[in-house]
Amino acid sequence: MNKSILTTLIFFGIPFISYASIDPGNQAITCPHGYTCTPISVASTTGQFEKIFYMSSAYATSSLNDLQTNVSTGDIIAPQMYTVDANLEATGSIPTQIIDIAKTRGIKIMPLITNNSFSQTLIHDLLASTTAQDSVISYLISEAQNEGYIGWQFDFEHMVATDSEPFSTFVEKSATALHSHNLILSVATIMRVNDDASTNFYKNWSGAFDYAQIAKSSDFISIMTYDDPDSVGPTASIIYDENVLKYLYDKVPPDKISLGIPFFYYGWDETYPPGEIVRYAGAYSRLQYVKLNYEPQEYYSDILGSPYLTYQLDGHQYVSFFDNAKSIQAKLDLVSSRHLRGFSAWVLGMENPDVWNAINE
Repeated sequence: MNKSILTTLIFFGIPFISYASIDPGNQAITCPHGYTCTPISVASTTGQFEKIFYMSSAYATSSLNDLQTNVSTGDIIAPQMYTVDANLEATGSIPTQIIDIAKTRGIKIMPLITNNSFSQTLIHDLLASTTAQDSVISYLISEAQNEGYIGWQFDFEHMVATDSEPFSTFVEKSATALHSHNLILSVATIMRVNDDASTNFYKNWSGAFDYAQIAKSSDFISIMTYDDPDSVGPTASIIYDENVLKYLYDKVPPDKISLGIPFFYYGWDETYPPGEIVRYAGAYSRLQYVKLNYEPQEYYSDILGSPYLTYQLDGHQYVSFFDNAKSIQAKLDLVSSRHLRGFSAWVLGMENPDVWNAINE
Protein backbone atom coordinates (compact mmCIF):
# COMPACT_ATOMS: atom_id res chain seq x y z
CA MET A 1 0.00 0.00 0.00
CA ASN A 2 1.30 3.46 -0.88
CA LYS A 3 2.14 5.73 1.98
CA SER A 4 1.32 9.41 1.75
CA ILE A 5 2.32 12.59 3.43
CA LEU A 6 0.14 15.55 4.24
CA THR A 7 1.49 18.60 2.51
CA THR A 8 0.34 22.14 3.23
CA LEU A 9 1.33 24.79 0.71
CA ILE A 10 0.78 28.50 0.88
CA PHE A 11 0.26 30.34 -2.41
CA PHE A 12 -0.16 34.08 -2.00
CA GLY A 13 -1.96 33.65 1.29
CA ILE A 14 -4.05 30.68 0.12
CA PRO A 15 -3.65 27.43 2.10
CA PHE A 16 -3.51 24.43 -0.22
CA ILE A 17 -3.83 21.10 1.61
CA SER A 18 -3.51 17.78 -0.16
CA TYR A 19 -2.04 14.32 0.04
CA ALA A 20 1.14 13.93 -1.97
CA SER A 21 1.98 10.38 -2.95
CA ILE A 22 5.52 9.31 -2.05
CA ASP A 23 5.71 6.62 -4.71
CA PRO A 24 2.94 7.49 -7.20
CA GLY A 25 4.34 5.65 -10.20
CA ASN A 26 5.49 2.37 -8.75
CA GLN A 27 2.33 0.47 -7.92
CA ALA A 28 2.16 -3.02 -9.32
CA ILE A 29 -0.48 -3.35 -12.02
CA THR A 30 -3.09 -5.79 -10.78
CA CYS A 31 -6.80 -6.24 -11.45
CA PRO A 32 -9.88 -5.50 -9.38
CA HIS A 33 -11.77 -8.56 -8.24
CA GLY A 34 -13.73 -10.15 -11.08
CA TYR A 35 -11.53 -8.89 -13.91
CA THR A 36 -8.98 -10.63 -16.08
CA CYS A 37 -6.53 -7.95 -17.11
CA THR A 38 -3.54 -7.68 -19.37
CA PRO A 39 -1.88 -4.31 -18.81
CA ILE A 40 -1.71 -2.35 -22.03
CA SER A 41 1.67 -1.22 -23.28
CA VAL A 42 1.87 2.55 -23.58
CA ALA A 43 4.87 4.17 -25.21
CA SER A 44 6.33 7.41 -23.93
CA THR A 45 4.88 9.29 -26.90
CA THR A 46 1.33 10.55 -26.65
CA GLY A 47 0.45 9.18 -30.06
CA GLN A 48 -0.41 5.83 -28.45
CA PHE A 49 -2.97 7.36 -26.12
CA GLU A 50 -6.65 7.45 -26.90
CA LYS A 51 -7.29 11.18 -27.14
CA ILE A 52 -10.79 12.52 -26.52
CA PHE A 53 -11.63 16.18 -26.99
CA TYR A 54 -14.89 17.55 -25.68
CA MET A 55 -16.86 20.21 -27.51
CA SER A 56 -19.71 22.36 -26.25
CA SER A 57 -22.24 24.63 -27.90
CA ALA A 58 -20.75 27.61 -26.06
CA TYR A 59 -17.40 27.12 -27.80
CA ALA A 60 -18.55 25.48 -31.04
CA THR A 61 -17.21 28.31 -33.21
CA SER A 62 -13.82 28.76 -31.52
CA SER A 63 -13.25 25.00 -31.50
CA LEU A 64 -13.61 24.59 -35.26
CA ASN A 65 -10.04 25.73 -35.87
CA ASP A 66 -8.80 23.14 -33.37
CA LEU A 67 -10.83 20.49 -35.10
CA GLN A 68 -9.33 21.38 -38.46
CA THR A 69 -5.71 21.87 -37.41
CA ASN A 70 -4.94 20.17 -34.08
CA VAL A 71 -7.20 17.15 -33.69
CA SER A 72 -5.66 14.19 -35.51
CA THR A 73 -6.96 11.30 -37.54
CA GLY A 74 -8.17 8.57 -35.19
CA ASP A 75 -8.81 10.94 -32.28
CA ILE A 76 -12.30 11.25 -30.79
CA ILE A 77 -14.43 14.36 -30.44
CA ALA A 78 -17.22 14.28 -27.87
CA PRO A 79 -19.67 17.13 -28.44
CA GLN A 80 -21.93 17.87 -25.47
CA MET A 81 -24.96 18.59 -27.63
CA TYR A 82 -27.59 15.97 -26.75
CA THR A 83 -29.85 15.90 -23.70
CA VAL A 84 -32.66 14.00 -22.09
CA ASP A 85 -35.35 16.66 -21.74
CA ALA A 86 -38.14 17.24 -19.23
CA ASN A 87 -40.35 14.77 -21.12
CA LEU A 88 -37.67 12.08 -20.62
CA GLU A 89 -36.98 12.09 -24.35
CA ALA A 90 -33.55 12.23 -25.97
CA THR A 91 -32.98 15.14 -28.30
CA GLY A 92 -30.17 17.11 -29.89
CA SER A 93 -27.88 17.38 -32.89
CA ILE A 94 -24.34 18.21 -33.91
CA PRO A 95 -23.81 20.99 -36.47
CA THR A 96 -23.27 19.59 -39.94
CA GLN A 97 -19.99 21.50 -40.29
CA ILE A 98 -18.49 19.65 -37.31
CA ILE A 99 -19.63 16.28 -38.62
CA ASP A 100 -18.32 16.99 -42.12
CA ILE A 101 -14.89 18.11 -40.86
CA ALA A 102 -14.61 15.07 -38.59
CA LYS A 103 -15.52 12.62 -41.32
CA THR A 104 -13.22 14.27 -43.85
CA ARG A 105 -10.27 14.10 -41.45
CA GLY A 106 -10.96 10.61 -40.12
CA ILE A 107 -11.88 11.83 -36.61
CA LYS A 108 -14.30 9.69 -34.63
CA ILE A 109 -17.46 11.15 -33.11
CA MET A 110 -18.77 10.02 -29.70
CA PRO A 111 -21.39 12.54 -28.52
CA LEU A 112 -22.28 13.18 -24.90
CA ILE A 113 -25.84 12.98 -23.68
CA THR A 114 -26.75 14.81 -20.48
CA ASN A 115 -29.72 15.30 -18.21
CA ASN A 116 -30.96 18.72 -19.30
CA SER A 117 -29.47 21.46 -17.08
CA PHE A 118 -28.12 18.62 -14.93
CA SER A 119 -31.56 18.37 -13.36
CA GLN A 120 -31.55 16.02 -10.38
CA THR A 121 -35.29 15.40 -10.64
CA LEU A 122 -35.07 14.62 -14.35
CA ILE A 123 -32.35 11.98 -14.03
CA HIS A 124 -34.10 10.43 -11.02
CA ASP A 125 -37.32 10.13 -13.05
CA LEU A 126 -35.44 8.59 -15.98
CA LEU A 127 -33.85 5.98 -13.73
CA ALA A 128 -37.28 5.14 -12.31
CA SER A 129 -38.90 4.57 -15.71
CA THR A 130 -37.96 1.53 -17.78
CA THR A 131 -40.23 2.78 -20.56
CA ALA A 132 -38.34 6.07 -20.80
CA GLN A 133 -35.01 4.27 -20.64
CA ASP A 134 -35.99 1.97 -23.50
CA SER A 135 -37.03 4.97 -25.58
CA VAL A 136 -33.75 6.80 -24.92
CA ILE A 137 -31.67 3.73 -25.73
CA SER A 138 -33.57 3.16 -28.97
CA TYR A 139 -32.97 6.79 -29.93
CA LEU A 140 -29.23 6.54 -29.21
CA ILE A 141 -28.87 3.48 -31.42
CA SER A 142 -30.84 4.98 -34.29
CA GLU A 143 -29.10 8.37 -34.10
CA ALA A 144 -25.63 6.83 -33.98
CA GLN A 145 -26.34 4.63 -36.98
CA ASN A 146 -27.82 7.51 -38.99
CA GLU A 147 -25.00 9.96 -38.21
CA GLY A 148 -22.04 7.58 -38.17
CA TYR A 149 -21.16 7.96 -34.47
CA ILE A 150 -18.98 5.31 -32.84
CA GLY A 151 -21.21 5.34 -29.77
CA TRP A 152 -22.06 7.57 -26.83
CA GLN A 153 -20.81 8.89 -23.53
CA PHE A 154 -23.26 9.31 -20.66
CA ASP A 155 -22.71 12.68 -18.94
CA PHE A 156 -25.46 12.46 -16.35
CA GLU A 157 -24.61 14.70 -13.41
CA HIS A 158 -26.10 16.01 -10.16
CA MET A 159 -27.49 12.61 -9.22
CA VAL A 160 -28.35 11.69 -5.63
CA ALA A 161 -26.22 8.96 -4.09
CA THR A 162 -29.30 6.78 -3.54
CA ASP A 163 -29.65 6.52 -7.34
CA SER A 164 -26.34 4.67 -7.57
CA GLU A 165 -27.78 1.20 -8.08
CA PRO A 166 -30.43 2.19 -10.66
CA PHE A 167 -27.81 4.22 -12.55
CA SER A 168 -25.42 1.26 -12.68
CA THR A 169 -28.29 -0.91 -13.92
CA PHE A 170 -29.16 1.65 -16.60
CA VAL A 171 -25.53 1.76 -17.74
CA GLU A 172 -25.42 -2.03 -18.01
CA LYS A 173 -28.71 -2.14 -19.90
CA SER A 174 -27.59 0.60 -22.29
CA ALA A 175 -24.17 -0.93 -22.88
CA THR A 176 -25.68 -4.31 -23.72
CA ALA A 177 -28.03 -2.72 -26.27
CA LEU A 178 -25.36 -0.51 -27.85
CA HIS A 179 -22.81 -3.32 -28.02
CA SER A 180 -25.32 -5.48 -29.89
CA HIS A 181 -25.20 -2.83 -32.63
CA ASN A 182 -21.40 -2.48 -32.58
CA LEU A 183 -21.57 0.83 -30.72
CA ILE A 184 -19.58 1.75 -27.63
CA LEU A 185 -20.75 3.24 -24.36
CA SER A 186 -18.52 5.21 -22.01
CA VAL A 187 -19.44 7.16 -18.90
CA ALA A 188 -18.20 10.56 -17.73
CA THR A 189 -17.91 10.11 -13.98
CA ILE A 190 -17.69 12.67 -11.20
CA MET A 191 -14.50 11.99 -9.27
CA ARG A 192 -13.90 11.51 -5.58
CA VAL A 193 -10.94 10.58 -3.41
CA ASN A 194 -12.83 8.91 -0.55
CA ASP A 195 -16.26 7.58 0.41
CA ASP A 196 -17.25 10.15 3.00
CA ALA A 197 -21.02 9.91 2.63
CA SER A 198 -21.67 12.86 4.96
CA THR A 199 -20.66 15.52 2.43
CA ASN A 200 -23.02 17.33 0.10
CA PHE A 201 -20.65 16.53 -2.77
CA TYR A 202 -21.06 12.80 -2.13
CA LYS A 203 -24.81 12.98 -1.52
CA ASN A 204 -25.61 15.02 -4.63
CA TRP A 205 -22.75 14.52 -7.07
CA SER A 206 -20.15 11.79 -6.70
CA GLY A 207 -21.94 9.17 -4.59
CA ALA A 208 -24.12 7.96 -7.46
CA PHE A 209 -21.11 6.51 -9.27
CA ASP A 210 -20.26 2.90 -8.45
CA TYR A 211 -17.06 2.95 -10.46
CA ALA A 212 -16.44 -0.80 -10.37
CA GLN A 213 -19.94 -1.68 -11.57
CA ILE A 214 -19.97 0.99 -14.25
CA ALA A 215 -16.55 -0.06 -15.55
CA LYS A 216 -17.60 -3.71 -15.79
CA SER A 217 -20.42 -3.03 -18.23
CA SER A 218 -19.23 0.05 -20.12
CA ASP A 219 -16.24 0.33 -22.42
CA PHE A 220 -14.46 2.87 -20.23
CA ILE A 221 -14.94 5.84 -17.94
CA SER A 222 -13.75 9.41 -18.43
CA ILE A 223 -12.93 10.55 -14.91
CA MET A 224 -13.57 14.30 -14.56
CA THR A 225 -10.19 15.19 -13.09
CA TYR A 226 -10.15 18.38 -15.13
CA ASP A 227 -11.97 20.16 -12.30
CA ASP A 228 -11.03 19.78 -8.62
CA PRO A 229 -14.14 20.95 -6.69
CA ASP A 230 -12.08 21.68 -3.56
CA SER A 231 -9.23 23.46 -5.26
CA VAL A 232 -7.89 26.76 -4.02
CA GLY A 233 -5.28 26.71 -6.76
CA PRO A 234 -5.13 24.93 -10.14
CA THR A 235 -8.14 23.55 -11.96
CA ALA A 236 -6.55 20.15 -11.32
CA SER A 237 -3.11 19.74 -9.79
CA ILE A 238 -0.97 16.69 -10.48
CA ILE A 239 -1.33 15.82 -6.78
CA TYR A 240 -5.10 15.77 -7.18
CA ASP A 241 -4.88 13.53 -10.24
CA GLU A 242 -2.68 11.10 -8.33
CA ASN A 243 -5.11 10.98 -5.42
CA VAL A 244 -8.08 10.23 -7.67
CA LEU A 245 -6.18 7.44 -9.43
CA LYS A 246 -5.08 6.05 -6.09
CA TYR A 247 -8.74 5.88 -5.05
CA LEU A 248 -9.72 4.15 -8.31
CA TYR A 249 -6.80 1.70 -8.16
CA ASP A 250 -8.71 -1.35 -6.88
CA LYS A 251 -12.00 -0.42 -8.59
CA VAL A 252 -11.33 0.17 -12.30
CA PRO A 253 -8.76 -1.47 -14.60
CA PRO A 254 -6.26 1.15 -15.79
CA ASP A 255 -7.03 0.53 -19.46
CA LYS A 256 -10.64 1.55 -18.75
CA ILE A 257 -9.69 4.96 -17.36
CA SER A 258 -9.49 8.10 -19.48
CA LEU A 259 -7.94 10.89 -17.41
CA GLY A 260 -9.69 14.24 -17.57
CA ILE A 261 -7.37 17.16 -18.36
CA PRO A 262 -8.37 20.85 -18.30
CA PHE A 263 -8.26 23.29 -21.16
CA PHE A 264 -9.54 26.16 -18.99
CA TYR A 265 -8.05 28.22 -16.18
CA TYR A 266 -8.90 29.02 -12.57
CA GLY A 267 -8.34 32.58 -11.38
CA TRP A 268 -8.59 33.91 -7.82
CA ASP A 269 -9.12 37.36 -6.38
CA GLU A 270 -7.04 37.22 -3.20
CA THR A 271 -8.01 40.62 -1.88
CA TYR A 272 -10.90 39.24 0.12
CA PRO A 273 -10.49 37.89 3.69
CA PRO A 274 -9.45 34.21 4.12
CA GLY A 275 -12.34 31.94 3.25
CA GLU A 276 -13.95 34.59 1.07
CA ILE A 277 -11.62 34.61 -1.93
CA VAL A 278 -13.45 34.70 -5.25
CA ARG A 279 -12.81 32.15 -8.00
CA TYR A 280 -13.04 32.78 -11.71
CA ALA A 281 -12.85 30.29 -14.56
CA GLY A 282 -12.61 30.77 -18.27
CA ALA A 283 -10.78 30.43 -21.54
CA TYR A 284 -7.06 31.08 -21.95
CA SER A 285 -7.85 34.02 -24.24
CA ARG A 286 -8.67 35.99 -21.08
CA LEU A 287 -5.17 35.35 -19.73
CA GLN A 288 -3.68 36.42 -23.04
CA TYR A 289 -5.46 39.74 -22.54
CA VAL A 290 -4.09 39.93 -18.99
CA LYS A 291 -0.55 39.30 -20.23
CA LEU A 292 -0.83 42.08 -22.81
CA ASN A 293 -2.35 44.66 -20.48
CA TYR A 294 -1.43 44.10 -16.83
CA GLU A 295 2.23 42.99 -16.80
CA PRO A 296 1.72 39.85 -14.67
CA GLN A 297 4.52 37.82 -13.11
CA GLU A 298 4.56 34.20 -14.32
CA TYR A 299 5.74 31.17 -12.34
CA TYR A 300 5.61 27.38 -12.42
CA SER A 301 4.98 25.01 -9.51
CA ASP A 302 6.65 21.62 -9.96
CA ILE A 303 4.79 20.36 -6.88
CA LEU A 304 1.37 21.19 -8.31
CA GLY A 305 2.38 20.62 -11.93
CA SER A 306 0.93 23.95 -12.98
CA PRO A 307 2.01 27.37 -14.21
CA TYR A 308 0.39 30.46 -12.72
CA LEU A 309 0.60 34.19 -12.99
CA THR A 310 -0.05 37.05 -10.57
CA TYR A 311 -1.08 40.62 -11.23
CA GLN A 312 -2.75 43.62 -9.62
CA LEU A 313 -5.76 45.52 -10.89
CA ASP A 314 -7.73 48.30 -9.18
CA GLY A 315 -6.16 47.48 -5.82
CA HIS A 316 -6.92 43.76 -6.07
CA GLN A 317 -4.34 40.98 -6.14
CA TYR A 318 -5.08 38.15 -8.58
CA VAL A 319 -3.54 34.75 -9.21
CA SER A 320 -4.47 32.58 -12.19
CA PHE A 321 -3.56 28.92 -12.68
CA PHE A 322 -3.59 27.52 -16.21
CA ASP A 323 -1.98 24.78 -18.30
CA ASN A 324 0.84 24.82 -20.81
CA ALA A 325 2.90 22.19 -22.62
CA LYS A 326 4.92 21.39 -19.48
CA SER A 327 1.91 20.86 -17.21
CA ILE A 328 0.01 18.86 -19.82
CA GLN A 329 3.09 16.71 -20.37
CA ALA A 330 3.14 15.95 -16.64
CA LYS A 331 -0.42 14.67 -16.94
CA LEU A 332 0.42 12.64 -20.04
CA ASP A 333 3.39 11.14 -18.19
CA LEU A 334 0.91 10.10 -15.48
CA VAL A 335 -1.27 8.46 -18.13
CA SER A 336 1.80 6.57 -19.34
CA SER A 337 3.17 5.54 -15.94
CA ARG A 338 -0.23 4.29 -14.78
CA HIS A 339 -0.94 2.52 -18.10
CA LEU A 340 -4.22 4.37 -18.55
CA ARG A 341 -6.38 4.26 -21.66
CA GLY A 342 -5.77 7.90 -22.51
CA PHE A 343 -7.20 11.31 -21.69
CA SER A 344 -10.37 13.35 -22.10
CA ALA A 345 -9.87 17.13 -22.46
CA TRP A 346 -12.52 19.71 -21.57
CA VAL A 347 -13.06 21.66 -23.82
CA LEU A 348 -11.86 22.53 -27.35
CA GLY A 349 -11.64 26.27 -27.91
CA MET A 350 -10.67 27.25 -24.35
CA GLU A 351 -7.05 26.09 -24.28
CA ASN A 352 -3.64 27.70 -24.24
CA PRO A 353 -2.32 27.00 -27.79
CA ASP A 354 0.95 25.85 -26.19
CA VAL A 355 -0.70 22.62 -24.92
CA TRP A 356 -0.68 21.22 -28.46
CA ASN A 357 3.12 21.11 -28.32
CA ALA A 358 2.75 18.28 -25.79
CA ILE A 359 -0.40 16.62 -27.09
CA ASN A 360 0.71 16.42 -30.72
CA GLU A 361 4.40 15.91 -29.98
